[in-house]
Amino acid sequence: MVGSPYYISPEIINNRPYSFKSDIWSLGVILYELCALRPPFTGSMLHMLALNISKGVYTPIPNQYSSGLNDLIKNMLDLNPDTRPDIHEILKKEII
Repeated sequence: MVGSPYYISPEIINNRPYSFKSDIWSLGVILYELCALRPPFTGSMLHMLALNISKGVYTPIPNQYSSGLNDLIKNMLDLNPDTRPDIHEILKKEII
């Protein structure tokens, strides 16, 4: 069992091995929600949500936020976990 399906990473949806980078994905979803006041991926049914997460397409956060924050979220929501930042890289970001 897992928590809310809104936070599931694409690698878990696609039944691939996962690591702490999956947690970075979930943190990216939370950061997106804090800015946009809605989740980046939605679906009327669980399989639609899973499909939308797997595609990785979402509306950017509102323009009132900096490009640095937008880039951070984009990096955290990278479909490829190998290119997603780890927590140490995130903490070194100037925006943080």
